[in-house]
Amino acid sequence: MIYIFSFSIIFLLTGYVIFSTYRAKSFLSEMTAMMIAMAVSMMASIVVGTILGVILVGKMTVPVISSVLFGMIIGYVIGRPFSLLASLDGLLAGIMGGMMGAMLGVMVFSQDPVVMMIFVDAIFIIVMILILKLIRQEVKGTDTITVISNKNKWSKVIFCVIAVLLVVSVVFFKPISHYFRDLLGDTTPVSDDSSTKINEVKAEQKDGYQEAVIMVEPFGYTPENVKVKAGIPVQLHFQKSFSGGCLSYLIIEDFQIEKDLDKGDNLVEFTPEKPGIYTFHCGMNMYFGKIIVE
Repeated sequence: MIYIFSFSIIFLLTGYVIFSTYRAKSFLSEMTAMMIAMAVSMMASIVVGTILGVILVGKMTVPVISSVLFGMIIGYVIGRPFSLLASLDGLLAGIMGGMMGAMLGVMVFSQDPVVMMIFVDAIFIIVMILILKLIRQEVKGTDTITVISNKNKWSKVIFCVIAVLLVVSVVFFKPISHYFRDLLGDTTPVSDDSSTKINEVKAEQKDGYQEAVIMVEPFGYTPENVKVKAGIPVQLHFQKSFSGGCLSYLIIEDFQIEKDLDKGDNLVEFTPEKPGIYTFHCGMNMYFGKIIVE
């Protein structure tokens, strides 16, 4: 639901700011237009990038490209009526915001993605309100401000339509995260009870402990999922095939493990007491794996 709400806020407020900017373009200076194009394109692409980064965990390509293109389009559309310089300013801001947003979404996935989404939504709303206030100040005392402030019935209609679509989406359609995962062929289980079992290995039971090997490669862990039994000591061998990179640091929060991984074999030991699914990831929260305790 938070993703649908965020997308709705983005399209509603971005569209309203673009509409207000076009209506008041005769009264706005080029400097003001550049600031509006830069701020709107950067904030919109940051929020879109964060959403997609959270939804498509571990996949940077689609979030970066989608959010950057979205921000570039927004920046160009806002700056176009004023000057090429204003459009260029918006384009560059969209590129920067898209990259930052995608990285942020991927990095916070295993921590508090909902809290982060609420935070970026709040910042986006505050910035958009300030931009609208700036537009009104620029055209204060003219007929245009009356049109924008008092006669803009279409904004109310758009708001009501998006609100209805939000409710309908939540009630009748599956979560947007499921949709994107299915559309892009992401096989990561969306919930703990998912029947999908991809890239999984079962720990070998030995005398008094259980053991498994996980290859640490430049693009992630192989296998990503390891099945172990509760109450029995576990030895995981993280065998790293290269030097450097964010995969050189391993974090397993649930077992209070933080370890530097050198090239070669790296032994990690712990005893899982309760059944469940526990996540391990790299230092930048870009690559993930799961320990499935039965």
